[in-house]
Amino acid sequence: MNTVKRWTYIGLALLAGAAAAQAQVRSVTLLTPRLFGYFVGDVLHTEVDVVVDKGVDLLPASVPQPGPLNAWLELIGSRVEEDSVNGEKLYRLYFDYQNFYPALDSRRLDVPGFTLSFTSGGQPVSEQVPPWSFLISPLREVQPAAKASGADYMQPDEIPQNIDLHRERLATFSFLAACLAASGLLIYHLAWWPFTVRPGRPFTDAARRIRTLLGPGQKESGYREALLALHRAIDTTAGHSVFAEDLQDFLDRAPEFSRLKNEFNLFFSSSRQAFFGDDVARARAEFGADALVAFSNRLASAERVGP
Repeated sequence: MNTVKRWTYIGLALLAGAAAAQAQVRSVTLLTPRLFGYFVGDVLHTEVDVVVDKGVDLLPASVPQPGPLNAWLELIGSRVEEDSVNGEKLYRLYFDYQNFYPALDSRRLDVPGFTLSFTSGGQPVSEQVPPWSFLISPLREVQPAAKASGADYMQPDEIPQNIDLHRERLATFSFLAACLAASGLLIYHLAWWPFTVRPGRPFTDAARRIRTLLGPGQKESGYREALLALHRAIDTTAGHSVFAEDLQDFLDRAPEFSRLKNEFNLFFSSSRQAFFGDDVARARAEFGADALVAFSNRLASAERVGP
């Protein structure tokens, strides 16, 4: 029985080794930039796409690291990205080479290849990335005419051109001016600072005062003062004292408040309870603080809109 188990384990190991051996590198694609028109100091960007089977892993130590490759070529950057395509693993390797060859004529230069190492089921797998080449051009002719100074061989820098931004600047300032004007009109309409105090907006002032009087934690006395503030706003708007029996005449003269007639009636009723009945609790039950604040806000809004 032990012999059977031993051969079973050996068979499984052989199958696993065979499966690992089948896993391989499918393709290596070298994507290079244009292969001509380079000068000393230029940087060349290269991409290497490697497609491998699942279970094949790239060894990071085999990826070339930044540093000089020879006397005139330096690898200044490298990075690796991992992706998948059609059920297979894709490694994208990006390399940045900088050329320092001071060519005197057009010349083809070679970028060396390298070997990438992988592991599959504990077994090493390697793949060669081929070399490639590019053409470099000189900065000047081989035998230029004699000059008095070495600096005379260099071409002057291009003078930067002035860009006329007059139209864009005018459009920007016009837009800002329109925004400021619109903001000013809105602030004036809402009676915000610095237009908080001005004639002709008694309900706006009263609403602000009532919100302060009936804010959180205010005592019962604030309710009476709030009623009084709203009475004064009504009287100021009408130009005389307005009582409950004068309400219809007031609404006829100021029709912008007509839709609030029911709330006016509740207000006068609660005011009568608070001042003449000396029963603030009943007045608050009939027309509560929140309702009074909402009523004053609606009066202020109707006042801003006008008839």
